[in-house]
Amino acid sequence: MTYRIARGPEVFGPYAAEEVYRLLATGNVVPTDLAQSEGTQEWRPVGELFPAPLIGAALLFPDPPNLLWWVALLLGIVTGGVFFVIWDIVEAAWMRKVSERSVALGLYVVVAILYVLRLPEAWHIVDYNAFNGPLVMVTPLGQGLGLVGLALAIAARFVFRNELLRHFNGPEPLALRLNAFWTLLFGGLYFQFHFNRINEQKRMLRMSIPNT
Repeated sequence: MTYRIARGPEVFGPYAAEEVYRLLATGNVVPTDLAQSEGTQEWRPVGELFPAPLIGAALLFPDPPNLLWWVALLLGIVTGGVFFVIWDIVEAAWMRKVSERSVALGLYVVVAILYVLRLPEAWHIVDYNAFNGPLVMVTPLGQGLGLVGLALAIAARFVFRNELLRHFNGPEPLALRLNAFWTLLFGGLYFQFHFNRINEQKRMLRMSIPNT
């Protein structure tokens, strides 16, 4: 099914329903424009035929990463936390595609670099405690990198949280709510839990696109 769109004397199209929703989401078509469906002579307001511009937003923006949150948790445990660092970057890279204003990706990359720099010292600590390896004293540099990395990781979580709230309560209005305490405690894993729910919402919205 296709639709023609009229605004004053001008007529545009035909467009598939998905295209009309994209045009609604971008503001190129407004609900008060008139639409004529294929095979009919009647013109009706776009807002009557396409009552949920939200669907257009769901089509317009790429879906968040859709790895199940509990799979992310298992991978993080198995890899000793390395996967969590990588997945933070994956999530922030998606946000960078959605919004050029996003700065969370840069923060998470710096956190990852500091994490890598501390890996040798962290391994010696694990080796000493778990495998009776030689005792290695933590250096002031290592302590400093650890504190800076922790501070940046917390900052990155809350910057990313703000970016998610801005996007999912603005351009893509899915009424997202994110608890500050759970953000602090679980970070990317908490975000992934919500990404799974958001992707399910978007799937249901796509299923509601008119096809007659």
